[in-house]
Amino acid sequence: MRLLLIIALLFFSLHASFAQEAENNIETTEKTAETEQQVKLASPAGAMVRSAFVPGWGQFYSGSYYRGSLTVLGISGSIIGALLAQNSFKDRYEVYESMVWSGFHSETDILASYEYANQRFKLRTFFIYTGIGIWLYSLIDSYVSAHFNNATTLIQSIERDARDIENLGIEENLGIEIGATPTRLYLGIVKTF
Repeated sequence: MRLLLIIALLFFSLHASFAQEAENNIETTEKTAETEQQVKLASPAGAMVRSAFVPGWGQFYSGSYYRGSLTVLGISGSIIGALLAQNSFKDRYEVYESMVWSGFHSETDILASYEYANQRFKLRTFFIYTGIGIWLYSLIDSYVSAHFNNATTLIQSIERDARDIENLGIEENLGIEIGATPTRLYLGIVKTF
């Protein structure tokens, strides 16, 4: 029942993220008609859904290549570690079972074999929980990275537009002055003779 609920929630969040992404694309397409360059924004929900399916994909989508690479490496290491620990646990547990059923070994040898198998079981569990933690980090980080990427992109777009406005009247000896104070934003035209 929980699995069905999780799948349903992922499906609805995927649908919502693609709807939000389509809405962002409509807004940026409308901006393209007004301006010459299109500002591409990353959908935070879309980045989060991407990371839900493939850890690190959301960070790559939002432009955080370094953290995305670390996430991929962390998940890969956790999976490999869990598989190796599982194989070692399985082998050690079979040795423990054979010692118990044979009846020819001392109790201390049997307990030592059990303890060794139990250590491998704990190591496998550690790798599994580490992988789950990295996956959850990937979800949160992709969402936050998309917001930071969008803010940086918008700031760069505003700075580029401000430079274009300032350079607008250079050919006609007109200067456009743009400034801001904590209480107001001003725009002035300066004519040089």
